[in-house]
Amino acid sequence: MIVEGLKLMVVGMTTVVLFLSFMILLIQLVAYLTRGVTARELQAIEEEKERQRLERQREKEAAADEGDEDIVVITAAIAAFEAERSAAAT
Repeated sequence: MIVEGLKLMVVGMTTVVLFLSFMILLIQLVAYLTRGVTARELQAIEEEKERQRLERQREKEAAADEGDEDIVVITAAIAAFEAERSAAAT
């Protein structure tokens, strides 16, 4: 009875080890066969990150330029108001 239990355990564990080894080999085979696709995907991801970085940088520069433009407009409005006010006072 104990010997039959040990035989069943050995057969079961051997089956599991062989199945897991076969699955590891299949995973490695698929990784080898798809390495070109993976490299292209990684390259596309890096290009997308770079594009987004450049876009954020352009947006920051545009926001800084727009802020300068706002200051110029406000300064001109104040100067026009003061000129109008001084002309009315005289």
